[in-house]
Amino acid sequence: MPFWKVSSKKLMAALSRVVVSSAFSVAIASGATAQNIASDVGASERINVAGQLATLSQRIIASACNLNSGVTVRESRAVLQISADQFKRIGDALLYGNRSFGILGEENRPRTLQVVNSLNAAWEPLLEQARQTEVSADDNAGIAALALQSDPLLETANILVSEITGQYADPVALLHADALLIDLAGRQRMLAARMSKDMCLIASGITVEAAKADLAEASALFGDTLSALRNGLPSVGVRPPPTEKIAEGLQFVVEEWDAIQPFIAQAMAGEPLDTAARQRVYFAFLGIEARMNNVAVSYDQNSKLGL
Repeated sequence: MPFWKVSSKKLMAALSRVVVSSAFSVAIASGATAQNIASDVGASERINVAGQLATLSQRIIASACNLNSGVTVRESRAVLQISADQFKRIGDALLYGNRSFGILGEENRPRTLQVVNSLNAAWEPLLEQARQTEVSADDNAGIAALALQSDPLLETANILVSEITGQYADPVALLHADALLIDLAGRQRMLAARMSKDMCLIASGITVEAAKADLAEASALFGDTLSALRNGLPSVGVRPPPTEKIAEGLQFVVEEWDAIQPFIAQAMAGEPLDTAARQRVYFAFLGIEARMNNVAVSYDQNSKLGL
């Protein structure tokens, strides 16, 4: 039995906790000021882009790690720069609004402002250090330090998602079930970037045991969440794909996910990955992340059809 299928009850319990956590964040919004369609300030868009910050916290480490090892150099450098630009744009949009993102108006809730500012404060030094990564530098200590910094950054990003979901998932403007699907799809983007980071750390011989443990956890949660999104999981309130476009996007992810299982198993077994395999894994996770982002956007768009 593949390692990511072991202890299915425990893994499904973990998925249930993720869903319950998301649902709780949505439920506390019931006491918020009700919005009508005319005054929608981009509730679902805010939840979606906030989730992208969690993804970027992991993607930048994966890119720096590959640069450090001289793997997919041109692409890794480009993704690192794109990630930096995206983080700033999203952070600014959440603070000040951005019509191109569908986010209207400045943020004024003190708690949300505090978390956004905390995230930006933690992001800047990590970004500066990541940008200093040189090609084939073999600075494993530097990458290990970056990976260590990414953990609290991810935690703060997840707190921000919960805060924004709780604040904006008003039942008048955004159904709880829709907010849950947007959140879960967004978490899949983050898990793809997190696994990409772990795979590079393992292949580079950096914090190997910790990366293996994280990879096992992330891959198990990704697989179970993917199954829930694709087939529905009524016991925790997850509906099957509401549109053919979403179903097709999830099917693409299933196929790519299945294709890279041998590489994940190889890394978990402590077997070395050659350069070609490392490139395949890096691009596969970028593709999965991009497709899950499209799925999250589609859930967002679908949530508005009933308004």
